[in-house]
Amino acid sequence: MIQSAALPATEAPSYRLAGLTKTFPGLTAVADVDLSVRRGEIHGIIGRNGAGKSVLMSLISGAQQATSGTIEIGGESVAIADYDPVRAHGLGVSLVPQEPKFAPRLSVVDNMFMGQPLTRSFGFLRRADMRRKAVEVAEAVGLIVDPDALMLTLPIESQQLLAFGKAQFIDEAKVILLDEITASLSRERKTMLLSLLRDLVHRHPDRSYTLISHHVSEIMEFCDRVTVMRDARAVATLDVAATTGAELANWIVGDIPVMSLDGLSRAVPEGQSRPIARISGLTRRGVFEDVTLSLGTGDVVGFAGLDGSGKDEAAEALFGLGKLDAGTFEMEGKVLHLASPGEAMKHRIALLPKHRERQAVIQGRSIAENTLISSYRQFSTALGLIDSRRARQVTADKIVEFKVKAKGPEIGMSGLSGGNKQKVLIARLTLNAPRLLILNEPTRGVDLATKPEILKAVRTDLSRDSAVIVLTESEEEMITVCDRIYVFFRGRIIAVLNRGKENFTVSALYKTIQGV
Repeated sequence: MIQSAALPATEAPSYRLAGLTKTFPGLTAVADVDLSVRRGEIHGIIGRNGAGKSVLMSLISGAQQATSGTIEIGGESVAIADYDPVRAHGLGVSLVPQEPKFAPRLSVVDNMFMGQPLTRSFGFLRRADMRRKAVEVAEAVGLIVDPDALMLTLPIESQQLLAFGKAQFIDEAKVILLDEITASLSRERKTMLLSLLRDLVHRHPDRSYTLISHHVSEIMEFCDRVTVMRDARAVATLDVAATTGAELANWIVGDIPVMSLDGLSRAVPEGQSRPIARISGLTRRGVFEDVTLSLGTGDVVGFAGLDGSGKDEAAEALFGLGKLDAGTFEMEGKVLHLASPGEAMKHRIALLPKHRERQAVIQGRSIAENTLISSYRQFSTALGLIDSRRARQVTADKIVEFKVKAKGPEIGMSGLSGGNKQKVLIARLTLNAPRLLILNEPTRGVDLATKPEILKAVRTDLSRDSAVIVLTESEEEMITVCDRIYVFFRGRIIAVLNRGKENFTVSALYKTIQGV
């Protein structure tokens, strides 16, 4: 285990922010934030999506430049106009982002010592020492890795732990910012890392650790103090020992109005809904278990939960992704045994994946090609040729139906905004007349003006002849469009919230998701 001599803590804070503000055209991402983080503490930053947490970390680390305000690191004020990652690194600041910024085609050791290699006389590298140190750092964060392996061969959770190890043991940073580093870690590794933080802060009282987390339970168990971000502002800083999880959740939620879509009703009244799917006891050991629900035409239901709760994996299993250990899945009376997404599509099941650019958009291709990619058989002639005229007309009709802002079907996808790309992908799904639609983050990366359009389409159009499952990190969106919300927590459905009931509110949903 790597050891370092502990230095005496001083009265000066690890870092201090005063009036820190970051604006973009038409948006204030961080507004007048005052924050003082002590040396020798784990300081939590928590808030709902879009509260400004990650932008705040990028300002402290110099990755983005603040619009106004002051930053003080270890008692030294920095000039905002000249503050950048190089200056921040020199002051002992290190940001470990949710997705590590390693060079994927370089080795582990080259990434760990990039910019600061160990050298001997005349600049020759101490390669053996670097490899040895890389192995020690990996072991310190619970990993066994080959230092000469390419970084891209390691899973993302291993890369995250190595990024933390680099900041702690190689950079020896005094201000370590952890931006949702636990989000993709397994429960075991998450517990190991947070326990390691507790040990490190005891051994290094000159350092501070700022932990962004969506999990109230993590904050309550491992942090000394916590700052709550809401609507770009720091609304409270609390001593964790003097508060409860429920009180913290109340600070996070605040008084949130539900998004208004003019009181939209179901596309199909409940009394006229026809059965579509019955899911019973669906289980993948260690991931999710006993997922049970029924779906009919007009139903829009939500799968809610924190990352790692099992909701994403359960939804993807309905599209033939990943194995099942138990349970049954029936569509319109027929028991399905889906071995692939291709089989799911044959049974008219459609999935909008979570990560649009990586998993759904065909880069460098037109709107028409992206819309028709899974439906070309519908437009083929007896000779197997594409009826291009008909295909173009169908695409043009979808552009109008979903209000895609584009001059025509031949326009490239790269020229569209995030919201218009999402509309094209949803239009793609509708071409095969799906009976079950699974929409994972349908409004991710979508501008505020476009979100209501997509949510209205989900509520009134997409569910007319189908059942829809929605996954979104926005509690407001779930409350706005869903009839029922199934809350996942540690692999199990712990609650079902129903429209019209007293607990069908943003606040109650958020607290249920957090387990408080």
